[in-house]
Amino acid sequence: MRTPLRTASLLLAALALAASPAPAATATGNLAITAEVVTTCRVGAASLDFGTYGAGQTADLRAQGSIAYEGCGIGQLKVHLDGGTSRNTSARTLVNGAGNRLAYQLYRDSARRRVWGTGSNALTFTPSSGTGTLAVYGTIPGGQSVPVGRYADTVLVTIEF
Repeated sequence: MRTPLRTASLLLAALALAASPAPAATATGNLAITAEVVTTCRVGAASLDFGTYGAGQTADLRAQGSIAYEGCGIGQLKVHLDGGTSRNTSARTLVNGAGNRLAYQLYRDSARRRVWGTGSNALTFTPSSGTGTLAVYGTIPGGQSVPVGRYADTVLVTIEF
């Protein structure tokens, strides 16, 4: 025998079942995840120290420095040197704390005929290994009478690989 409470419970259960949506259809697949590791070319230690220049000395002061490169692969590299403080690769200057300027130049060759700059004046070469050192040649022209003190410049080295 059905009691009113039992009938109400059955009615509620039937209504709950009737109101439930049908289960949704599903599909599965795979998401492919990949990554490619490429050569990370970077500039290593880079410096050129002219040493001492006598104010007004008549002879040019020459020096040789180096630029290290690491992890650059063995394809063609193009190394650019910007104009530093002067922003002009044709008229580079070292500057002291008072703003005095001492002209200098950087070259791609030991004969100091090919200015090292950007674009067509960059050094293009194909290394035998992805890590190495390049020589950079510098000259401070003689005949510059400037105040004594420490002069410096910072040149940005950019490697295209």
